Amino acid sequence: MLTLVTSNPAKYAPFAAELERLRLAVEPPVQPLPELQSLNFIETLTAKARAAAAMFGRPVLVDDSGLVLQAYAPFPGPLTSTILRGLGTTGLRRLLAGASDRVVMECHLGCWLNGALRNWSGAVPGRIDLSRQLRDEQMPLSDLFVPDLSEAPGLKGSSVEQPQLLHRACALAALEKNIFELHLEAAPPETGDVTACATRAGHDCPFCAEFENDGLGIYASMMGKRLPSRVLYEDEHFIVMPPLGEFIQGGLLLLTREHILSFAQLPPAQFEHLERLLQAIQQALVKRWGVAPLIFEHGPAPDSGKGVCCVDHAHLNIFPAPVCIHPHLAERMNFPLGPLSELAKLRRAEFGYLFVQENDGTRRAYDGRDAPTQLVRRIITAQLGLPERWHWRDYIGKEELLATYNALKGRIRL
Repeated sequence: MLTLVTSNPAKYAPFAAELERLRLAVEPPVQPLPELQSLNFIETLTAKARAAAAMFGRPVLVDDSGLVLQAYAPFPGPLTSTILRGLGTTGLRRLLAGASDRVVMECHLGCWLNGALRNWSGAVPGRIDLSRQLRDEQMPLSDLFVPDLSEAPGLKGSSVEQPQLLHRACALAALEKNIFELHLEAAPPETGDVTACATRAGHDCPFCAEFENDGLGIYASMMGKRLPSRVLYEDEHFIVMPPLGEFIQGGLLLLTREHILSFAQLPPAQFEHLERLLQAIQQALVKRWGVAPLIFEHGPAPDSGKGVCCVDHAHLNIFPAPVCIHPHLAERMNFPLGPLSELAKLRRAEFGYLFVQENDGTRRAYDGRDAPTQLVRRIITAQLGLPERWHWRDYIGKEELLATYNALKGRIRL
């Protein structure tokens, strides 16, 4: 959980639901943060972020906000509250007499991380309405702000009702684009060996048992007499086979031969091999079923498992199903991935992750917090009109498994 440090936590109360979704906790500083006397938001934000990181002993987010008067830009900027305490509303009237009433309200968020400032900002154009009835001479300048939505079309339809909060909403929206990665980068350093995943007492790995051919695994008890081995491809690193719970023909599992927790822990040298193997699998599935497959993985957190309904042995699920997954997961923190080697970023995902490669080849990682068991299978089967097949124990798919094995035997080659 990342912390957003602010001297006035109440100003983020309207964003409680959004902060919860982004896993941000709001806290006041244990002592006042430095207020650098500067007209440059980056300078003031840097000073705050460095001081807050030292104060909390870890990277935290800080904020700074203010108004920029078009007639006197970049004034007052970070000095807004200080200047207005001196000017008051009467002084502000004198300052703007005969000048433009155009302003920009800005909010800046920053985090001191790895010796540098990471920052995000939101800016909303508008004007100061000095015709409004003033409550007192120290009325906050933001209360006089009138946003101009015609110059900021992205704000139309915003759920934020108070105009003085729009800049903060924009800054949080900018942060959201990088928040999942920020959580990963700010996580504590790894300790111990996270690449080895010891099986938990009472939950011996059924995949390892099957690979060792001990005849005692789940697959052997369900399908062993009809198909003693379901392995379609294997090499020194990976094994490919159709899964139990084969809700359509063509579904495959790609597993690591070594018992590791997830593909985020895959040794770096094996990612290129994995890319080539997935390309070979895709070619075979497209040739047989005419659909580029969906590929997905539920990677558990490093210090816990996915639960007794799932197997904590790295495996990619591969199904030639024409379904788009992103719209069903978009509310979760997420970010795009390029090469599979970028899965290594997720080694320290606090609440685990969901990895999805869509039919068009785009890849994305999602926050796995509170993900129901077999969530992506639920989405796919529902979209295919087969919702009763989402749980592998309820629909083993024996005939689909056999058909897949027979269709692909000897056809996956590197």
